[in-house]
Amino acid sequence: MPVITIREEEKTDTGFEVTLRFEGEEYSLTITNPFTSKEERELEWYFEEWLEFPFSDTIIAERAAASIKKYGENFFNQVFRDRDAYSQYQRLRKGQNPLQIEIVGKTPDFQALHWEALWEPGYPRPLAVDCVDENQV
Repeated sequence: MPVITIREEEKTDTGFEVTLRFEGEEYSLTITNPFTSKEERELEWYFEEWLEFPFSDTIIAERAAASIKKYGENFFNQVFRDRDAYSQYQRLRKGQNPLQIEIVGKTPDFQALHWEALWEPGYPRPLAVDCVDENQV
């Protein structure tokens, strides 16, 4: 199974310095939270509370659910900004085996990013639906 590793190297004032690794190839990049604090709180509420008790605040829940694609596409574009890295990703994704994405974090803030929302623009669903996602600390 092909593996893509996204490894936190250092937390910065605005985000994270990250290494993106594909079977021997590495790319350095910077990742920031795609959302404002308010949008982030809504998304956290949606994932952590509303899905367990979907009986109230349906308007906020609908807005948060719709925002997942926006968040995921923004996040994807940050991770695969480098054209060579995106080409590597496309090559691995088109293979016969499922793709595994490993998220390796040093800090709780990095792990708290919504990696499950990573969404390639133009696709009907987030990568987590089709790929094996593994978080490591």
